[in-house]
Amino acid sequence: MSATFRARYDGTCAADCDQRIDPGDEVTYLDGQLVHVGCEPVDDEPAPRPVCPICFTETALNGACAC
Repeated sequence: MSATFRARYDGTCAADCDQRIDPGDEVTYLDGQLVHVGCEPVDDEPAPRPVCPICFTETALNGACAC
């Protein structure tokens, strides 16, 4: 996460939040564009699944593997 700071000027948030940036809002730069701190995208990559130590396959949600 990049450094955050308080906006000194009004502007438009580069994220799709439909709210303007007002002086005093907590903001940061994301890919060179100014966004509200809460508008930063969340990492959508899921956590890795456990791997079976016997068959070395990723276990399914129900716990089954290829064994």
